[in-house]
Amino acid sequence: MSANPPVTAQKKWYDNTVAHGMSSEEIDAFLASPDSNWLLRLAVLKEDGWPFVTPLWYQWDGEAFYVVGRKRSEWVQDLKRDPRCAVSVDEAAMPPDGGLRKVLAQCTAEVVEGPVVAEGSKWVGVANEMALRYAGPGGPDALKASYGWERYLVKLTPRDDGLRTWQGVGWAKSYLDKDQLETHEAQG
Repeated sequence: MSANPPVTAQKKWYDNTVAHGMSSEEIDAFLASPDSNWLLRLAVLKEDGWPFVTPLWYQWDGEAFYVVGRKRSEWVQDLKRDPRCAVSVDEAAMPPDGGLRKVLAQCTAEVVEGPVVAEGSKWVGVANEMALRYAGPGGPDALKASYGWERYLVKLTPRDDGLRTWQGVGWAKSYLDKDQLETHEAQG
């Protein structure tokens, strides 16, 4: 998997010297590693106002998430109607096997193109990178069988101050009452 973060050295729970939000470099190492296979969970608002979540393959470019939707994907239509959305990408493995990393973001969606077939499209490069990362060396070749099927390329840009991160086993200070914070800091 992607390079192990320093938090994998965490030896005890609630270690406030290790568990913390991620730096830009740590976010990129988590989200953009060529061997990461985390799924992005995209939350959209349906026409009736109810939220809906769907897991997707994604690409991260350091500033935004890119996802590829099929011509008839309802979530694309939902984003075209209301571009407000939220995403979650998380790692289930806890230290020392993983970093229990998570990225949460409120985003604004933009349909970059579509629906279009692969030839001459922008989505094919993103889809090929994702197929390689998620399905292995044969992924891009397997994807070629559906190059004639129309798809959308959608960009999900986090809002200013809309990106939240965490790694390790611990509580952010904002979740603790005064007495809990004193106990938490005394343990560090």
